[in-house]
Amino acid sequence: MTRDYKTLKTTVSRMILAGLITSVVTGCALPPKPEKTDYRQNHAIKVVREQVSVSISLPTHGSQLSPSDLRRFKAFMRDFVQRGRTTVTVESTAPQLARDIMLANGFREGEIIIAPDTTLAAPNAVLSFTANKVISPECGDWSSAPSFNPSNKPHSNFGCAMQRNIGQVVSDPGDFIQAQPAQGGAASRTDEAIRKYQSGAPLGTAATTTAQ
Repeated sequence: MTRDYKTLKTTVSRMILAGLITSVVTGCALPPKPEKTDYRQNHAIKVVREQVSVSISLPTHGSQLSPSDLRRFKAFMRDFVQRGRTTVTVESTAPQLARDIMLANGFREGEIIIAPDTTLAAPNAVLSFTANKVISPECGDWSSAPSFNPSNKPHSNFGCAMQRNIGQVVSDPGDFIQAQPAQGGAASRTDEAIRKYQSGAPLGTAATTTAQ
């Protein structure tokens, strides 16, 4: 009887010791990472860099581009104005002519850089710049249960359509990285109207009467 009691006591002591060791090890372990609940993280809008280029044939006489080259040049320029935040690199064996054509069609001097070396055959010219490009999230993940949701976690497809729409309609993808500062009188007038509204001041101009 005494021997059975000692054996039982030893077994219990070992179990308690093992439990303490397990508790210490568990306490030192890193806590599990929380699951993402923000739809902007679950369906993130990604921005990557891409090279935008156009090849045109420079005129042998004068400075007028052919109709097809002028059309592609204008499309290239609109793309640069919309999302180009660098300069335009020009590769051509006739760099001065290419520069003159670009300046005549709306580019500014500081937006043009002539490549020092080129293997292009005259009279071709290649214009290129680095731009930001949006990769919108792909929607349609219906793996979550649409009704029973005891954990109150967002649905797997929640917020995806809105994120995708934002990515598709943004004018300059670089704004996702760093928005350009507000400029011009419209922004300052908007700020002033917001300050007046927050302070309770009247927004309209007080009417004045002229004595007859």
